[in-house]
Formats: sequence, structure tokens, C-alpha cells
Amino acid sequence: MVLINWILRVLAVLFLVRLLLRLFSGSGKAPASRGRSRRPARPATREGGHLVRDAQCGTYVPVSRALREGSGDNAVYFCSEACRGAWIARKTG
Repeated sequence: MVLINWILRVLAVLFLVRLLLRLFSGSGKAPASRGRSRRPARPATREGGHLVRDAQCGTYVPVSRALREGSGDNAVYFCSEACRGAWIARKTG
């Protein structure tokens, strides 16, 4: 019983300390809205450029690094030779 009382007192003190820290650290500032992200107004640009999805494993790869099979609207992209080989084997077999 003594242990439970001690734990409750420690929790009460911690709660009061947290409450005091919140009151004094936020003085003079508008409260930050929770749930809103702090994203920049314009989207960040990617170094790799446009991403395409590997037809075999589903990994997204920059177009500049992707391996392509086919052309035009029928183009299929891959992240590696292994994925391209597996896709071709699955397609033909």
C-alpha cells in the first residue's frame, strides 16, 4: 500500500511539472495546431525525377535509373536485371 501511495505521488508531481512547463514554455506564442503538418508551400523537387513502378516487385525507381522493356504506352519498367528476367520468365512461362 505504501508503494502505491508513493507511485501516485510521483505521478502527481510529474503531472504538475509537465503542466508548469507547458504554461511557461508557450507564453507569448499562439498554440500550435495539432494534426497539421508543417510542409512548405511548394512541393520539393526530387533529384531522381519522375518515379516509375517496377512491374515485378513493385519498387518505385527514378526513370533515369530504371530498365525499360517495350516502348510508348506499352513500356514496362524494372529496378534491376533480376526483376526484368523474372518478369520475362513469368510472362513467357
